[in-house]
Amino acid sequence: MIKAWLIARRLLWQNRWLFFMLMLWPYVMTAILCVGGQPDPDDVLWMLHQECFAGLALVAVTGSTLLGNEQRTRRIIMVLSRAVSRPQYLLSLLITAWLPLLLYASGFVVSGIFMARLLHKPCQGILVMAVAQLVLGLWAAAISVFWSILLPQIVASIVSVACLGLAAYMGQIGMIGPGRLLLALFQMSIAGKNVPVTMGVDAVLSVFAAGVWFAAASWLFSRRDLNLTAE
Repeated sequence: MIKAWLIARRLLWQNRWLFFMLMLWPYVMTAILCVGGQPDPDDVLWMLHQECFAGLALVAVTGSTLLGNEQRTRRIIMVLSRAVSRPQYLLSLLITAWLPLLLYASGFVVSGIFMARLLHKPCQGILVMAVAQLVLGLWAAAISVFWSILLPQIVASIVSVACLGLAAYMGQIGMIGPGRLLLALFQMSIAGKNVPVTMGVDAVLSVFAAGVWFAAASWLFSRRDLNLTAE
């Protein structure tokens, strides 16, 4: 775990300015919405749901491109030669993809609470949305890391984001786990009065699903040759 964190820290530092700008995105959206005075509650809720999807898409795209970048620059050879196992290396990629979402979610919570107070509404729904984002972000990171092993970067990014849409559709037809949690996230109100009672179960199942995807990715990556050719 320590080795995985050290690798992730290096990768995060290399992309620090990009992640910093993305962390500011919720504040920018809030400022835009408040330019004309007190915003409409429906506009605020729409903005929050869009930010939720943007955060998950950020994780999916980041996780899909990290492995390709490391193989193209051949840094992966140096890392794996230092007694780092392939599952540990993939864990570092998952951490790198997920941690920026934690910073993004902090901005989402602060700006969301500000908007809720501006509308004189309770903010419980904002906090539940943030937690659901973090749980689903772990699942999205595991999926994107898996596809990055099999597909080129651009294709892996598209497929990973498409998996989010597919999960939302599966949630509509009653599929438990990530699908139903994703659907609940996009239907949640600011006050959080419509939080489904099944949300805790779906969160646990989403974490389990992330573990299954990551285990499959580790098994596959341990049995494949490194792709060191430029895409």
